[in-house]
Amino acid sequence: MQKFNVVISFLFYLSLNAQEPNTFGSLLYKEVTANVETEPVFAGDDAADDMCILENLNSPEKSLIISSDKKYGIIVYDLDGVKLYDYEVGRINNVDILPSRSIQNKYIVAGTNRTYNSIDIYLFNSKGKLENLILRKEIPSLKDVYGVTFYRDEFNTYLFISDKKGNVEQWSYNKDEVNSEIKFVRKLKFSSLVEGLVADESKGKIYIGQERKGIWELNAFPSLDSEKRLIFKKSKNFKPDFEGLALRDDGNGEGYLIASVQGSNGYLIIDRKSLDAKIFFRIIDGDIIDGTTETDGIDVTSIKTPKFPNGFFIAQDDDNDGLNQNFKLVDWNKILK
Repeated sequence: MQKFNVVISFLFYLSLNAQEPNTFGSLLYKEVTANVETEPVFAGDDAADDMCILENLNSPEKSLIISSDKKYGIIVYDLDGVKLYDYEVGRINNVDILPSRSIQNKYIVAGTNRTYNSIDIYLFNSKGKLENLILRKEIPSLKDVYGVTFYRDEFNTYLFISDKKGNVEQWSYNKDEVNSEIKFVRKLKFSSLVEGLVADESKGKIYIGQERKGIWELNAFPSLDSEKRLIFKKSKNFKPDFEGLALRDDGNGEGYLIASVQGSNGYLIIDRKSLDAKIFFRIIDGDIIDGTTETDGIDVTSIKTPKFPNGFFIAQDDDNDGLNQNFKLVDWNKILK
């Protein structure tokens, strides 16, 4: 939160910059400061986890952040980090979002709810109000539901859901917000814990973060080859855990896959097309807002607002200067231009 000893903070920031290397292993390395931080979540200790960005295409500056407090439920923030709404719906761990195709200015939010070991699907409006619990499906085949991501193309909508035992299940979603249902499609097995999941519909791929090993690429369609390809693995520089995954879509297949590398206290940027690693960056203390450490969930958007002219990156902060955990927002132009 707000730092009152500005002089000490500034001197510490200068000392970090003075020692800042230009590379991290073979990659370009950057240090950036946050532009905005959210108000803290309600619960103490390890409570903030994941978030998704509600992109308001009609009024981009009114876009929102829908986040999980995994001891309370869901918290909605505006782009100034102010709490707008909170919903005590259970121990929501991870969340993802899609705009509704059938109801204008509505959004479908999926959350892994560890209170019921279920996947929850909620209907939100563009102001961030939760209007309805569309579906709550208990999943006894998964032990302690964990990560989640949507995959949607012109014809299909899928949910990928993970647990703490290395299982990932793919479920189809019928896209009907009135008579909603999901159906099991297939199970994918990993040798250890999986949480971070993100889809790239332009490539028909799903990316999965195996925390102790690295990042995998798989075909999203169950009818295609289900072989896993390890596109980035742990090393002396990139230490486990590999946590949140996010995809920045710049159109025409351009953009970046981003991973939170918790063991290295920073974020890896991978080119979306080539899958070549490009940059590693950290969010460090600024004059007013503290940096991030041991991040879990992340997200990114290319939506343009007056405050963020080329979009922004958002990360969970494990240690929020002694207060309850929160989330930090960084202008994308600080990271890449």
